[in-house]
Amino acid sequence: MKQLLSIPAYIWAIICMLLIPATFIGNTQFAKQLARLPFMKVNPIYSGGDIDRSYQQDSITVTINKPVFAALIGTSSKGFVQVTFSGKLPETINSAIDYNSDNQPDFNVTINTATNSTKFEALSENVTGLNVSSRVKDCWIVRANILNPDKK
Repeated sequence: MKQLLSIPAYIWAIICMLLIPATFIGNTQFAKQLARLPFMKVNPIYSGGDIDRSYQQDSITVTINKPVFAALIGTSSKGFVQVTFSGKLPETINSAIDYNSDNQPDFNVTINTATNSTKFEALSENVTGLNVSSRVKDCWIVRANILNPDKK
């Protein structure tokens, strides 16, 4: 009886010995194929969320992303909105941002790209402050902390 049980165990061991090197050799290809699956997405905390709208302001393109209220389950009461300034960045960027499309500016941001300083002024009760302001490659990204209007 022990000999009958050892045959499938040896077969399984041989299969694993062949499968493990093949997995390491094809690891890059497996990772690329997994990344292409439709349910694989970068978390909006890292990507800044989906793009809501873009418009031209002087020599720059202003891209406003949809607000991000990431939580493990449901939505959080606090989040952020990301605004990207791209194109030929001037020394000073001064912009009033309306992230929720209610035709009222929600915050003003003044960025000095030479000194990397940012002045932030909240104009809406839902905007709580500046999260981050930074140059990324040839763009400037600003994240403003906001409150979720659905959680009030």
